[in-house]
This record gives sequence, structure tokens and C-alpha cells, in this order.
Amino acid sequence: MDVKPLGRARSAAGRVPFLVRWVLAVTLSVVSAGLIEYAVASGQVEQRTLEAAIGTYEAEIVGLEAVLAADLAPDARRAAVAAQLEHIAVTNGTEYVGLFDADGRPVGVVGTGTNTVDAERLDAVLLSGEPSADSERDVGEAGQSERYEFLLPVRSPDGMLVIEIDQRAEIIGNVLADLRVSQVYGLLLGLVLAIPLSYLFGGRTLHRQHRRAQRTANTDALTGIAARRPFRPALEAALADHTATNVVLGLIDIDDFKQVNDRLGHTYGDRVLCALADSFDTLRASDTPFRLGGDEFAVLLVNSTDVQADEALERVRRSLTERAPGITFSAGIASARPHDEVAAQELWERADAALYDAKARGRRQTVTFDSMSTGLTVSAEKLDAMSSLLTDDGGLTVAFQPIWDLRRGQIIGHEALLRLPAGVPIDGPQEAFELARRLGLAAELDECARRTVLASVRARHWDGLLFVNVHPDALPRLDVEALVAEAASAGLAPRDVILEVTEHTGLDLPEPIGVLRRAHALGFRLALDDMGRGNAGLRALTHVRFDVVKIDRHVIARLGLDPASDATVAAATTFVQQTGGWVVAEGIEDADMLGAVLGIGRGPSAVAGIAGQGSFLGRPAAAPTAITTHLDVLPAPERPSPPAAPPLGT
Repeated sequence: MDVKPLGRARSAAGRVPFLVRWVLAVTLSVVSAGLIEYAVASGQVEQRTLEAAIGTYEAEIVGLEAVLAADLAPDARRAAVAAQLEHIAVTNGTEYVGLFDADGRPVGVVGTGTNTVDAERLDAVLLSGEPSADSERDVGEAGQSERYEFLLPVRSPDGMLVIEIDQRAEIIGNVLADLRVSQVYGLLLGLVLAIPLSYLFGGRTLHRQHRRAQRTANTDALTGIAARRPFRPALEAALADHTATNVVLGLIDIDDFKQVNDRLGHTYGDRVLCALADSFDTLRASDTPFRLGGDEFAVLLVNSTDVQADEALERVRRSLTERAPGITFSAGIASARPHDEVAAQELWERADAALYDAKARGRRQTVTFDSMSTGLTVSAEKLDAMSSLLTDDGGLTVAFQPIWDLRRGQIIGHEALLRLPAGVPIDGPQEAFELARRLGLAAELDECARRTVLASVRARHWDGLLFVNVHPDALPRLDVEALVAEAASAGLAPRDVILEVTEHTGLDLPEPIGVLRRAHALGFRLALDDMGRGNAGLRALTHVRFDVVKIDRHVIARLGLDPASDATVAAATTFVQQTGGWVVAEGIEDADMLGAVLGIGRGPSAVAGIAGQGSFLGRPAAAPTAITTHLDVLPAPERPSPPAAPPLGT
């Protein structure tokens, strides 16, 4: 018998169990690692999906908070709240929406549900001010969650509310199912590669997969910048780094982003978000942008001052305007030094307060927390001064600034500007109205200012038009019928008075629109003031028939330099060409600005009704400029007879 073949057979038989054991060991290791990775990744994906859903719902809640903050009649408020809840209810996968007060009583409900809210979770959301997400299933059932329940805080003037939103579990389940399929393919591929190559590569492939999963969890899928998840750890680490001289946090919201989505679609909205993310390339390499959710972004600037941060965000704003013309954002800045021991949550809240203030001031700007808190401190002296201003003998006076027909050099009217008495501890009318707004007295101060204006007109012979400003908070309560009598007592007919409202006066709400339409029907002329300061001007022109469009001085200052400013002016002139009326350029301060304004609408499509006001044309004075005065700073006319200007109010 040949022993060599027998020996080889025994040797082969001895090697088979070892190879099998080795293959089984490698297979078990790969499978175990794959299962662990799937568990970790599925948890992270579920958490990211929940955070994305919360971000989506937070963006939708902005409109609900705006409705709750608006000064509406009870029936109108209920209808508006119901409409907002219906809008939220159509979000993908949403099957129930309920709005509850602090006691758990339902305020509004859409969909089928128990109309109750878990008391412990309700109290936790009210106490922390942070959203909460949890899974739930029907009583008596086990296994996969039937739905996900979100609780989010909703701010209102009457106190904090909580909205409950139930989302079907299949929305997140589909994402996890896709992940499961990907993991199966990955596991099979891993087995094929791991067996022959495990000696060479060890566990490095698994480590790379894990790092890739972490990068995916920390990166916003749409914009490619850092997501919300790493934001707080990065902020806490920056505040804990005692080698840093200063830590600045900037919060950014795209102005009127909901309207952009509603009018142009979510695909265009996604392009706007990506354009903003790309605009962050203008920041320093050490500055880190984050997308927190929806249209809310954050920028962490270490070793930077408030001034440098403001300049950096202005570069981002200009870059965004170039990439997406007409799109702007509001920003709030707050800073702290590491040795100040300011908590991350506190710095976040300061930046958020500054962002809110930037929106309240008309948007399209950046506000620092320090300037906001020091410039508008409500001291006892300011409270006393405000109370005094609201009395009949509060010492308010009025100045009149001429508004000129720039084609003929003639005065068409004067804008009445409020002046405070000397010695009051309030820095001018702007701070007075801002302080009154915060105290809920803006409508009362607006009424006092209007009485002062009409009393001044009553005491003199008046020629021309009178431009009177109406504060946004006063418009819904404006009694236009009584205003007719008040104007008559000053010797004015309604057609002699032009009511000025800003583009952020709630002109997408029914009550302010109704007041303006009643005023126009009674003969008052209407002017849209500060067009171009935000993004709401064009939309406002579709709701109300305006006789005059006044373009914000910042837009006029950038004519010929900024495409967004040129587009704003072009839109205003096109409107008056189609409807009749006037365009008024505000803030003309030198001959160059006057020349740029005079160039508006030159050529075959020349705009006849071009007017202007500003320090170069005439400063505000206690007495109006004589109506017969001719503007002597106009250049020689380029043509013998300019087109006839349309009469106001036609």
C-alpha cells in the first residue's frame, strides 16, 4: 500500500475542519460587526430623521406663531389658527395635529386622535422650551411603533402653547428598510472580501465604514455643511477652550423663506438653501457654518469680534444676493469670552434674541445682542418719559420734509416727521416707537403723533399733499372713518392725505388689508414705504392698490452697484407704469444719488411720476417749504418737455 497518498489524505482531512472553523469565525465576526453597525447606524438614522422632522415642523410653526402674535379678532384668529394647523397636517406622513395650552386643554385639532396630551411630556416641553419626539403604539399591541409623536413649543402673546404632531411610523420605517437592504448587500460583499483578505486588512474596512456613517450623521444631506447634531458639542468645546480670546455665535434665518417655498416651490427653496451654504465660502477657514434645520443656520466664529462677525455675515449676504437675486437673510450675533463662563444655551438664546430683533426691525440686517440690550434698555427714566409723551401736553412736535417732482422741480407735498421734546432720555423717534412697541403702546404713540401732525397743519395754511406714517401695530386699529373728520378739522380732504405703511405691516393678513382698502375707498391715498428693505414689497403690491411706492434709502444708495437694488427699482417703476402713480426715492444725500435717481426709466419707457426726498433736496423743518419753491439742484433737462406725471390717486 502506498503510504504517501494516505498521508496526504489524512493531512487534507486534518486541514478541512480548521478551514471551516476559520471561515465560520471570519463569517461570524463580519456578521456580528454588520449587525452592530446596522444597530448603530439605524439608531443614528432614526435620530437624524426625527431631528429633520422636528426641523421641518419648527419651520412650519413659524407661520402659526405669526398668526398667534397678530392682532386679530377672535373669529379671525381661530380661522387663521385652523388654517395653519391644516397646513401642518398636510406634511408628509402627518396624521394628527393638536394645539394645547399649558393646562393640556385643546386649542385646535386636525385629524383623528385622543385630543389629550401626556402631562409629563407637556410639562417637560413647557419647562425646557425644547421639542420632544417619542414613539407610541396602540394599547395592547407590541412590536414596531405605530406612530411617532412630536411635541413642540409654540410661542404666543398669551403664553407658551404646545403642539402635538403624530407621524406614521412607516415614514421612518421606509428609511430603515432602505438601510437594511444596503446593509445586506454590504454584508455579502464583506463576506466575499473578508475571507481571502482578512489577514491583510484586518478590521480597517469596518472602521472606515463606521467613520463614513459618523460623517453622514454629522453632515447636512442637502447643503453638505455641518448639520445640527455636531453644533452644540462644537459650541461647548469653543466656550471651554481658554486659549480662545472670544467666541461669536451668529444665527441666520432666510427672510420670508416660507413664501419663497409657497410661490416658487420646494425645489427652488432647496436651491436657495444650497446658495446660502455656498456663500459661507466667504468666511475664514476657521469659521464653521451649521444648518440647524429648515432655513435656520448658525455660524461659529472663534477669535473674532462682533464687528468682524458682522462684516463676515455681510460678505455672506452679498454673496447670497449674487447667487440668488432678491433673497436676503436676517442675523443675530452674540459673543462671549471663555472666562465669562457663559453656558452654550445662554449664548444661543442671546443670539436668538438678537435674530428676533433683526426681524422686528424690518429684516435684511444683522443685530448684535450687545447693541440690542444696551441701546434699548427699558430704564425707569425711559418708562416715565414714554408715559409723558402719551399725554396731551407731552411736548411732541413735527417737522416737514419736502417731496419733489424730479421731472419739473416742483413740490408735490411734505412728509410729516415726529420730533421728541428736548431732554427726554430716548434717542429719537425710532427708539421711541421701538420702546412703545415692546411696551404694547405703539398704537397709542402713533395716535399722539397723528394728532400732533394735524394740529400743526391746522395752525397754518396748507398746500400740497401731506404724507403721514402709520405704525404697523396701529394699522389694524386705525379708525379711518374718524380720520376723515380729523383731517377735515385741519382743513384737509382725504385726497390731500397720503397714509404711509411699510412693507412689513402684515400686508398678507386680512385685517390690515381691509383697513387700507376702506381708507382708499374713503379717498385717502396710500404709499408703500421702505420698499426693498425686506422681501415683502412685491407681494404687498398684489394685495393693496398703492398710489405711491417709496423706495428705501439703502436701495437708492446702491443703485448701479447692487443687482438686487436695481431689480427692486425696476419692479417699482414697472408697477407704476402699469397702474399709474409715483415712485419716490428716499434718502437722496448728494448729487451722485440724485443723478442715479434721475436715470430711472430713461428712454421710451420713461416713468413720469419720479419724486424724491432727502437732505440734499431739503432737510426737515418746523415749517413746510413754500409750494412755489423750485428745485435748483436739478441738471439741465435732457429733453424739452418731460412726460406728464399722473395725478395721484387715479
